[in-house]
Amino acid sequence: MKLIRYTQNYEDLLLQFELTEEQLKFVKSPEVNISVAKEDTNRTPIFGLNDEGIPVVFFVLHEHSEFESKFEVDNSIYIRSFATDYRHLRNGYAKQALIALPEFIMSHFPHIKYITLLVDVPNTVAHDMYLKLGFEQGNQIEGERYPAYCMIKKI
Repeated sequence: MKLIRYTQNYEDLLLQFELTEEQLKFVKSPEVNISVAKEDTNRTPIFGLNDEGIPVVFFVLHEHSEFESKFEVDNSIYIRSFATDYRHLRNGYAKQALIALPEFIMSHFPHIKYITLLVDVPNTVAHDMYLKLGFEQGNQIEGERYPAYCMIKKI
């Protein structure tokens, strides 16, 4: 799994990536996220590429998010809209991206010590995956769409 920062040079990756309506109940599309990131320099869109260079995972790393105080840790970066292209679900790509993420963060954001995210309470598959990958569950809060659990992982 190779993680790369999205730039306009990678617009072809954006065009290749697809989510279902069901997935969009839990995340915002890459197009929406990239548009917002153009106005907010604290947001960094990321693609995860498989061994063939196909974009299989997308998410945003967000410093100083509106949820920062909910996690009660310093020097954290928040993961937004973590999603796998529906055609590549259940191939282990989300797990591979999360395993590769600490090294990527240490290289590109050396001051960051924690990875944080919110997982919607109804999204039990994602919640279980985060726990298996070493995230700890914190408080339950009101998320953007649903009640959500704060998840934290020390790098």
